[in-house]
Amino acid sequence: MKRQELIDKIELQERQMSLRAEVVSVLSQHSQHLLRQIPSGWLVATGALLGGLAGRIGVTRAYTLGFTSMRLLPMAQHAFHLGRSIGARE
Repeated sequence: MKRQELIDKIELQERQMSLRAEVVSVLSQHSQHLLRQIPSGWLVATGALLGGLAGRIGVTRAYTLGFTSMRLLPMAQHAFHLGRSIGARE
């Protein structure tokens, strides 16, 4: 590769990395905003409950359970919305 081609490639990668950093920053700010809306008592209670659960069933099983739940969440939300739309028709 010629020198200018390498420079152009590096500049392109820098722009892509800059855009990704901006996306991460915006998502981080959004997550912080959402967490501020949850009462701190709920966060502490949920953390304690999940910590106890992880200690009881083991970290690996708790991780698997959490990961599976996160994968099933969109399906459950869709089913919930579908149920509401069917109930609204009646």
